[in-house]
Amino acid sequence: MNDDLIQELLECQRRLSAALLQRYPEVQGSKWLLGVQIAEDLEVHGEHWAAQKHGSGVVFTRQAPVPHLVVDMHTVVSDPEVIDPWRVQQFAESKGQPLRYDEAESLLYRASIGRQPSATSRLV
Repeated sequence: MNDDLIQELLECQRRLSAALLQRYPEVQGSKWLLGVQIAEDLEVHGEHWAAQKHGSGVVFTRQAPVPHLVVDMHTVVSDPEVIDPWRVQQFAESKGQPLRYDEAESLLYRASIGRQPSATSRLV
């Protein structure tokens, strides 16, 4: 497991968040997504994703091409730079790469100390 996983997840989050915000501009800056019902199919860069609101976030599942990747932006959907061990773990497992929560934490820590301050994603 390497830091490329973190960058791949961040790139997915950026594309998916932008596509969702284009369709639902009222989500921008919304912490809880109150009153917003999201159950959509999105096409993002030629990929087909299902977006489903859950709790205060949205889970995105890539339908095509396979594998069916999972990007679970369970909080702060409008800020794709936010990342946490849960998101990393879910994404890795959807890629067929088993990853324990503590391993995801360690991977995030290693990735964060290797980045420039201006490019550091916010950990939650």
